[in-house]
Amino acid sequence: IWGYLCSECIEPLSFVKVRLYKPRKETDVAVLAVAQPKDTFAILSADDIKKMESSLIAETETDADGNFTFEFSEKQKYNGEAFEINVYCSKGPHQKPPETPPTPVQFTITTIQPLWRETKNGMAAVWEYGIPNRYWCAVLARLGVWVICGKVNVCGTDTPIKGVKVLAFDTDWIQDDPLGSALTDINGKFWIFYNTEDFKKTPFAWVSLELVSGPDLYFRIESPDGTPLLVEPSSMGRTAGRENVGNCFCVKLCIKEAPPQQVNPTIPLFTNVGQYHVDPAYNDFTAEGLTTSENLAFTSTIPLIGILPDGQSPQAVEYRFGVAEYDETGTVLGAVQSVDVNMIAPTNIGKLEYWSWKAVPGYWEIKTADYWVNNPGAVVTIPQPAAPALVVPVNKAVKPDGWIEVPRENSLTPGGIGRFIPNSNLIYLITTKLTNESFDLTVPVPGMKAGDSVPAAKKSRAHTFKLFFEAREVGTIPLLPGSNSLEKIIMSNTHYKYTRHPNWAGSTVNYASVASLDIVELSGAAPGAGCGKLTNHVHALYTVYHPFMGSARVYFEGNPPLPANLNLTIVGGESISGVAGYDFDITALLPCAYILWLEATVNLTAGWGRIAGATIWDHVAFCKG
Repeated sequence: IWGYLCSECIEPLSFVKVRLYKPRKETDVAVLAVAQPKDTFAILSADDIKKMESSLIAETETDADGNFTFEFSEKQKYNGEAFEINVYCSKGPHQKPPETPPTPVQFTITTIQPLWRETKNGMAAVWEYGIPNRYWCAVLARLGVWVICGKVNVCGTDTPIKGVKVLAFDTDWIQDDPLGSALTDINGKFWIFYNTEDFKKTPFAWVSLELVSGPDLYFRIESPDGTPLLVEPSSMGRTAGRENVGNCFCVKLCIKEAPPQQVNPTIPLFTNVGQYHVDPAYNDFTAEGLTTSENLAFTSTIPLIGILPDGQSPQAVEYRFGVAEYDETGTVLGAVQSVDVNMIAPTNIGKLEYWSWKAVPGYWEIKTADYWVNNPGAVVTIPQPAAPALVVPVNKAVKPDGWIEVPRENSLTPGGIGRFIPNSNLIYLITTKLTNESFDLTVPVPGMKAGDSVPAAKKSRAHTFKLFFEAREVGTIPLLPGSNSLEKIIMSNTHYKYTRHPNWAGSTVNYASVASLDIVELSGAAPGAGCGKLTNHVHALYTVYHPFMGSARVYFEGNPPLPANLNLTIVGGESISGVAGYDFDITALLPCAYILWLEATVNLTAGWGRIAGATIWDHVAFCKG
């Protein structure tokens, strides 16, 4: 779903709520279902919305591109009939934060009778719509959003000019108001979003000089190095077509010739999850989302790695990640959400290199400080020879919508604030914010014992996600060419509470995987059963489980000759002995003390091969009589 700002300019309805309602009783559903949306569009009052609450079928949020998906189950009690589609906006999709939050707007677009078609996963229907500019601009006006959408060409041609800065101003009686600026994209297009207070203000709080409803616009265009390319006079704002413009304004500007070609800036790119390449050409990921090498799933906090420009880049850019989870079949992708501040661990993204004054014996020396994302308060103090030390922030905050601005410090001179040098880290993603499961195997009493299978309801499925990487010039809408994605990555964070060998040094543990061992001959209920001597046989009880169990074995420790190791067969992440146990013949063992061990290794990685601590053990000691 998108909105027209004018016939040549659209914006996606990013991160707005889409609500589906049962048709209102007083409406003629058949007529509405075939009507054009332009004839059914309506902005709803608070009373209208309240009356519709009981008719709500489902609600979701659009992604950055205005896409949304609904999946219906019996819970919604929906059987394929027509529904009314509404959009709820708490602010404009690309609105800069206003001084006073706007009153949210909800509007109805139309009533839809989906054209359902049968697929292997059920019934599916597709719908898309572009809201006409007179309706969409009316919504933006209620939210206090003003937007200028334009294009810059070489005069007299259709040749677009990319990478130039367009600045917009409002002509006023006492002072002209700067409304904002933006860089043109590869097609010469630019978008400038501003709010009502950006032009309806004066130096005097009690005076309002903007007596008409809209600003009076004029523009300035600059090359990347700041050279003026077009300087319109302030009086241009009083001419026809520029005076008292509406909240959606489209304009075409031109300059005599393109500015000299600048050095192409570094394009941000998402390249790796730790050591594993995102580019399919490297074949580092399986089609299911595991690592091709060792079939590892990802756990804990993982490094998302890539390319960032350094402080010398002429282009101000920002980046973010989005994430969506597939359903249990791994085929249907859910809603995309921005990776926000709560999902990002403090991340060292590079160094600030700077000149620091060394008072004794008195000279400048080169030094560095770590540069961070999401590490509030991180600063570096740079001593100066005859002035207070410079206190330079070395942290980039994560914006509410997940965007992170690339540092642009570029003053590597004595007395300067230093230059940013990236180190390839983009963010450290906290995967427990996406999936974090705990299962209690001690209930119902007596709970799972060694040899039992883990109940099906307490087994974890593969949680598969898609990672989206987006980069853009700060303050613009179009994404840079480096924006890419990782189609599938499996993440696993599980914990299992269970009791091990209660008759011999028994304990209840909470581990990432299940590895429980016991011996039939020592597992009697009577006190001291775990201390009996064994003679000719050991019946080993074992249960190992993890959704990504790698290997497991049962083996003996003690005086040789020892029985051969038992390498377990893993099926569905599990291997069990059953209640009878596995029979080891210990007739040949000398009378002595021995230990029976269970070893299990899980296929998990934090980005750099199998994790440390991927192997857990259980053991039981016994005496051969």
